[in-house]
Amino acid sequence: MKTQVVVTGIGVICSQASSAGELFGRLKDGLSSVRNNARMAASGVSNPACAYIDEHVWDQLEAEQAGRFPDHLGPQARLALHAAGQAVRHAGIDLGAVERKGLFVASNKYTLTSEHLLGIGRHYDADSATVNLDSYVQDERHDAGAYFHKRQDMAALTLAQLYGFDDAVMTPGDACAAGGVSVGTGFRHIAHGELDVALVGATEAMSNYVPLMGFSILGASAPDFNDDPAAISRPFDKDRSGFVMGEGSAFLVLESLEHAQRRGAPILARVSGFAKQVEAYRITASPADGSQYARCMRAALDDAGLDAASIDHVNAHGTSTQSNDSCESAAIKQVFGARAPQVPVTANKSALGHSLAASGAIEAVLSVMSLQEQVLLPTLNFSEGDANTEGLDIVRATRPAPVAHIMSNSFGFGGQNCVLILSTH
Repeated sequence: MKTQVVVTGIGVICSQASSAGELFGRLKDGLSSVRNNARMAASGVSNPACAYIDEHVWDQLEAEQAGRFPDHLGPQARLALHAAGQAVRHAGIDLGAVERKGLFVASNKYTLTSEHLLGIGRHYDADSATVNLDSYVQDERHDAGAYFHKRQDMAALTLAQLYGFDDAVMTPGDACAAGGVSVGTGFRHIAHGELDVALVGATEAMSNYVPLMGFSILGASAPDFNDDPAAISRPFDKDRSGFVMGEGSAFLVLESLEHAQRRGAPILARVSGFAKQVEAYRITASPADGSQYARCMRAALDDAGLDAASIDHVNAHGTSTQSNDSCESAAIKQVFGARAPQVPVTANKSALGHSLAASGAIEAVLSVMSLQEQVLLPTLNFSEGDANTEGLDIVRATRPAPVAHIMSNSFGFGGQNCVLILSTH
């Protein structure tokens, strides 16, 4: 019999919000965080719209932790430290006193900003078409630790040192499913009796030149400039044209029910099921019939010991790309059958953009808050579905609703599929 796993703390830094409560409040009010990034516009990006973290949010965070973090930490690790600290304080837990604890922090590889590219360009020799890396290292890197902010595991390393994790420490890198995988992996370790507590989450800071250009070349991001940036991300809508970039970090404190009860911790929700599968169909797409997404969704239901009729709400991956939304729509219809039109569906990326690895963790936190407040968040910019997406109950306005079980989907490049089931306790 599996150990019950509960959520006792949450923390979020995302775009224009510096806490989980602030973010949930913005979404309840139907506010979008997608706007034009002046720095990206100046860099020549054709569509500079993204949900980047505001300078005032950074200033607030840095003021709160002045002098606490090493100077060489990059934005991904800094976001993780802030969000994880929120979750730990919210849980009221002394991690130093916990013996069997694990840390699971998802992120993708750090990418170069336009400033980094300019720095490299100063050491480029056009005659030989080579970059003098020795001179670059000597002239451009003033801090001996500066390189390490580019490491994928830097956030996990720093959090492990800060809170004393020395057993299970992992950095999932499962593309856009990585945040959900981080939550699910921590859940699995506790459910199988290997850990008592897990700090799980993800961090991503990709609203910069190289990621925006790269996803534009792939055809995944919205290609056209729009006079109303907040209207660009349109999950499941017939006029959707691609995603917009987001960034942020989210963490949850997971505990065995027994451990949480023993220390008298308030229980926010329960993680009741998890499935992670790799389909390896194509690097950028799943089978158009949605069968692989549906397979993962059913596996999560099986893990939770639930049937599809038990699910009250789907927090969709909902990226606003043609391929993903069509596949996910088909999967929802397959899994829920005749009941599919009655299952409310929300796509948080309509307001927050796509924060890649961080998205699944952010959406897990928002799902926990929906369970707490018994409120479904809206999908912005949805007006009408196409032949593939029509017939679903896309939540268009904040909706009070009785919610006991939420399915949270994360589907990433390379066929990385992940589904969480979050429930009231």
